[in-house]
Amino acid sequence: MSNPIQTIMAQTTYSEEEAQQKLELFGGDPIKVIKDFMGIKEKPTKIKSVNQEIFKQIRYKLDESMRTYTEQNPVNINQVIDNITVSEERLQSKQNK
Repeated sequence: MSNPIQTIMAQTTYSEEEAQQKLELFGGDPIKVIKDFMGIKEKPTKIKSVNQEIFKQIRYKLDESMRTYTEQNPVNINQVIDNITVSEERLQSKQNK
């Protein structure tokens, strides 16, 4: 493998001194130095079991299908109010008998 300082200098505009300082700052990992230079932030990833990933995908798919359904069939609030009113009236008439 080539010299990490040379690798960093080839991929960035850092001088040799800057490359050495950044390499020390990032624990000797030239990939992290180059990613920092380019502004790439790594998201920490959690190790998941197969079951966790399966249920995550199921939840995602159900959420997506529910979102699509809701967009295609918006709730008519007046109809909901009418349904509740009719239901309450039926309940009252049953209780009065």
